[in-house]
Amino acid sequence: MMSHSSFVKAFREAAPYIHYLHGKTIVLAVSSHVLRSECFPSLARDIALLNSLGVRMVIVHGVRAFLEEYGMAGEYWHGHRITDKQSMSEIKRICGSVRLDIEAALGMGFLHTPAHTAKLSVAGGNFISAQPLGVLEGVDMQLTGQVRKIDVEAITRSLNHNQLVLISPVGHSLGGITYNLPLPETATAVALALHAEKLVFLSQSSGICDADGKVLLNLSHTDAQKILQQYPQHEAIERIVPLAQEALKGGVHRVQIINGTQDGSLLDELFTRSGVGTALAYSSFMQIRKALASDIPELMRLIEPLVREGILLPRNKDDLEKHIQDFFVAEYDDLIVGCAALKTFENSKMGEISCLAVSPNMRRHGYGDLLLEYIEDYAQKHGITHLLALTTRTADWFIERGFDTAEASILPQERLLQYQDNKRNSKVFVKSLA
Repeated sequence: MMSHSSFVKAFREAAPYIHYLHGKTIVLAVSSHVLRSECFPSLARDIALLNSLGVRMVIVHGVRAFLEEYGMAGEYWHGHRITDKQSMSEIKRICGSVRLDIEAALGMGFLHTPAHTAKLSVAGGNFISAQPLGVLEGVDMQLTGQVRKIDVEAITRSLNHNQLVLISPVGHSLGGITYNLPLPETATAVALALHAEKLVFLSQSSGICDADGKVLLNLSHTDAQKILQQYPQHEAIERIVPLAQEALKGGVHRVQIINGTQDGSLLDELFTRSGVGTALAYSSFMQIRKALASDIPELMRLIEPLVREGILLPRNKDDLEKHIQDFFVAEYDDLIVGCAALKTFENSKMGEISCLAVSPNMRRHGYGDLLLEYIEDYAQKHGITHLLALTTRTADWFIERGFDTAEASILPQERLLQYQDNKRNSKVFVKSLA
């Protein structure tokens, strides 16, 4: 049984992600192997929970494992099934059966959510128009197709009514022919068309691995390509990565690859900082930037605990608005995890780092050091030769990072007057940026 402290810690970690994902669209590419696994009922409960929390959910499912179960392994070309008429007839039947099973599992899952008295509505329909894949390198793909068009308006209308959208891997041509559509490519096309926040691949693979087989948790799309070139991956991963890069370049915020047969993997990936699979972003997960007025609520959240401890001076909203141009924020996965300000003084080449704060659960990750390094570099580029730090409680931290003790008399005149007025008797430190 989870202890009280463990629950509180886990809930605090998840809360920003719950808030962030509310109203966002997530496309789940659920492989047929996941659908057939013993963990699918619990995955369905987690999906229903996400829906009850206001996350807009689209599921695109696969059929390959069901075809193999019925002895229809078939022929493949570069991962794409060559679909003949007999296979297509079976795929239609399987899609109907699988859809009913998914709906049943989602309906049962909704009973375990905060909104258990409500009814989970699942929307389906002719959302995808298809066209034949054609003849590729001399191979006739027959009834294997590709996405021609997605009815974004119809899907969006369903999502706006809090419906979960379920899409099977089939599409119809303008001529009335039904085509088998590959799951990864179809899910990617849907995510791009909907400008989804996240595209999540749930398969039997846990993600992109290094040379030792360890799953790499966070990668930029360029890093993922380098890893793919250096270390052989599972066939599914090698197929997914180029599609993930296409999605990221097209505006999908994150692409995540997780093992859908592990209980709770979807929630672990979405609501914890470390996750359990590989998360891909267009650029680095961590960045430091100038603060914006819209960041003020997050700045107040970061600063408040340190104010209560007497480490920082109180700052209200008006004060932050007035001095927002002095602040920098550290973001991890689009969440603000740290901040610091650089004060400058008229007719002085001294600057002061102030209001340095990092989220409690991120203090062991070096964000304070990164903020300090960034501000030192920024200050030096703007003609500042010495960086000041005034503190009552964190003297050792600054000394360990190259600051020397100094007398208050070295402070610029306007800062010296403030120092004397507030009567905090802070210790003064200075670091040469030469």
